[in-house]
Amino acid sequence: MAEPSLTYGSAHPPADPEGFVPTFSMFSASPRRPSIVTLFSLLCWCACLGALFVGMLGLSTYVAPDYWVTDNMSFFLTQFLAAGLFGCVVGALGLLVRHRFALLYRTLWSLAFIAFVSLAGLTGSRTLAHTADLTPATDSGRKIKVVSINIEHLFLGDEVLRAFLEKEQPEIVVIEEALWWLQERRWERFGLPIGGNGSNGFPEYLKVGELGGLAVYSRFPILASQDHLVSGTLPPGSDVYYDADRELLSLTLDTGDRPLHLLAIHPDSPRTHSRWVNKRAYMDELDKVLTGFDQTRDRGIIAIGDWNSSPWSARFQRTLNENGLVTAYTGGWPQNSRFFFDYRLRWFLGSPVDQFAVSRDIQVENVSLGPDIGSDHVPLIVEIGLPASEQVQTSD
Repeated sequence: MAEPSLTYGSAHPPADPEGFVPTFSMFSASPRRPSIVTLFSLLCWCACLGALFVGMLGLSTYVAPDYWVTDNMSFFLTQFLAAGLFGCVVGALGLLVRHRFALLYRTLWSLAFIAFVSLAGLTGSRTLAHTADLTPATDSGRKIKVVSINIEHLFLGDEVLRAFLEKEQPEIVVIEEALWWLQERRWERFGLPIGGNGSNGFPEYLKVGELGGLAVYSRFPILASQDHLVSGTLPPGSDVYYDADRELLSLTLDTGDRPLHLLAIHPDSPRTHSRWVNKRAYMDELDKVLTGFDQTRDRGIIAIGDWNSSPWSARFQRTLNENGLVTAYTGGWPQNSRFFFDYRLRWFLGSPVDQFAVSRDIQVENVSLGPDIGSDHVPLIVEIGLPASEQVQTSD
């Protein structure tokens, strides 16, 4: 019998004399994986890469805090942690699947996991660094509820805002982005008393900043006030509503026993490099004002407002550390007080920018966020206890 020969260029190999025909699958290294497994493997690779990426973004705010981009990463650490956790979990499931570059995959997942754990540890540590425990006020002390609202140019006579204040009945209300000159025009047009103080939940004493951006209502008489102006650089193309110059209101209030020193805060939003520089200059001025107070324990200071700063920002933490201040958060963790696009998406599309800080002689009873009032911020509600003078002297 003649030997079978292989003809070059033939599309089909010759048949074996015993009927055996070789196929391509016989020469492949391994059987082909199902498409679903291949897609899941791709998903796991993307999850690991994404977790590593957001982890590095978050860590940059701790490694290089004095740069515009990296400092602003601190606004989104909650989102980075959530995305990093998701990526690490999906990546861990991917360890159960065979990958073409198995060693590289395990290395990538390990790096992503290390970045996530590092970011979580640093963020948790900074959250606790200057955080006071919530404690009930003493019976002899003065209980004070302070509400801070960035109204985003909302009319102060708005029904929703008035209903909120009537329900809360705060002793002090701090308003940011008031645009006071436009508020006056609206009150005049409606034939209403300008300011609305003493009615509809607004306390009776009123102080408006020189630039009209800040306003403070108080049930306590105002013993002294000072308006600190911080000049800023106006970026090209700015509209007439934007003012690069900012004000810092410093008030001394008569609570009936000890005076309360209130600082109303609203630096520039660091959305561009020039505005970030403006904000840093404002924080420097704030430090100077705080340094001017008596450095004894009996200081009675509360600084509150839209700080346009993340609680994890190194610059914010530096102000707390250098001036002996503490803060606290709703539920022990910073919550988003400023949201983008829609109030219902605030948990994901938002940032915790409304802050307060108190001297250590003030007790923090409770911290909470209010409802949607029509602004792109929700109200910050802080309940504090101002110990009586004799209590502070005894503790000294």
